[in-house]
Amino acid sequence: MATYTEQEKKQLHSISIIEIMAHYGKRLDHTRSGLYFSPFRDENNPSFHIDEKKNSWYDYGTGEGGVLFDFVCKFAGISRGEVYDWLASFRNMVPESEYKAVIAPILQRPHHTSKIVIDSASHNFTRYKLTEYAASRAVSKEILEKYCEEVLYHMESVPEKKYYAIGFKNNSGGYVLRSSISKRCSSSDITTLGPDGQLTDKTSGNKVLVFEGFMDFLSWMTDVNQMTPKYDCCILNSVTNIGKALPWIMAHTNIAAFMDNDQAGKDTLQKIMESVPESADDDVCVYDMSRLYEGYNDLNEKLSDELNNDNQPSINTKHHGTNII
Repeated sequence: MATYTEQEKKQLHSISIIEIMAHYGKRLDHTRSGLYFSPFRDENNPSFHIDEKKNSWYDYGTGEGGVLFDFVCKFAGISRGEVYDWLASFRNMVPESEYKAVIAPILQRPHHTSKIVIDSASHNFTRYKLTEYAASRAVSKEILEKYCEEVLYHMESVPEKKYYAIGFKNNSGGYVLRSSISKRCSSSDITTLGPDGQLTDKTSGNKVLVFEGFMDFLSWMTDVNQMTPKYDCCILNSVTNIGKALPWIMAHTNIAAFMDNDQAGKDTLQKIMESVPESADDDVCVYDMSRLYEGYNDLNEKLSDELNNDNQPSINTKHHGTNII
C-alpha cells in the first residue's frame, strides 16, 4: 500500500459516490428526495439514499450506510486499508476533467429534494396500520405511544398528498419517520434520552446504552418490559451520525453498544472503541452487545423473528445490558 500526504487524502476524499456509480454504469435516475437505485442489487424501486453534500449513503433495503470509505469497501469488496489505493487508481483511470464533463452536469441540476413538512404529531395512535406495523417489529403499543408520535406529514412540493408514519423525535426536533412502506426523516440527528426516557442533552450517571436504530431501542424496551430505560440512551438513527454522538457517549465510562451485525455496524463499534482515550483504557468499558443477536442483522430483527415464529421475544437476560453494565 502506498503512503499518501494529507493533501492527497483530502483530494481522494473529494471523489463523489455518484461519480463512481456513473463510471461503472450504475443508474443515476433518482427521486426528489435523493433515492437512487442500489448499485449493489437489482430493484424495482429506488431505496439507496445519497447525500451529495456529505458524500454519504444509506441503503434502506439492507440498513447499511456510511461515508465514501464505507461505500468503496462494499462496492469494491476490499478492506478499509486498501481504500486509498483504490481511490487513487480510480482517479488515475477517471480524470477529474472527465468527471466535470460527464458527472458535474448531473450534480448541477436543480435539486429536487423536497422538504418534509409536519402537519401534526400526537402520542395517541389512531391508525391501525401503524400500530400493527410496530407490533410486527416486536414493539408494544405502550412503548410506541411513550416514545413515538403518530405523524401526519406531506412533501413541500406536493402539499395535497398526506402521509402517516411513526415518528421518533431526534435532538434537532425533527423526526425519523417509519411505516411499513416508507423510511424517511425530516432532519438527521441523534436522539439522547435520560434514565427517565425524556429527551436531554445532559448525561446522568456513568452508564449508557447505544442503539443504531430506534426500532432496536423500542423493541429492547418492550423486551425488558419497562417503560423507562433506567440508564442514559443514545440512538444514532444512522451510522453517519456517530460523529455527533461520540462526545455524549464518551461522557460515560460503561458503554453498551447495540450495533448491527454488518460492516457499517462493526465499523461504528470500532469508532466508539477507538474514541476511548488511552489514558482511560482501564476506566472505560465498551461492551459489544451484538453477540446477543448473533446470526441476525440487528437486535430488532432477532426479536421480530422470534415474535413472528410464535416464540416469546427475548434476548438472553443473563447477559443483558442492564446486568452487564
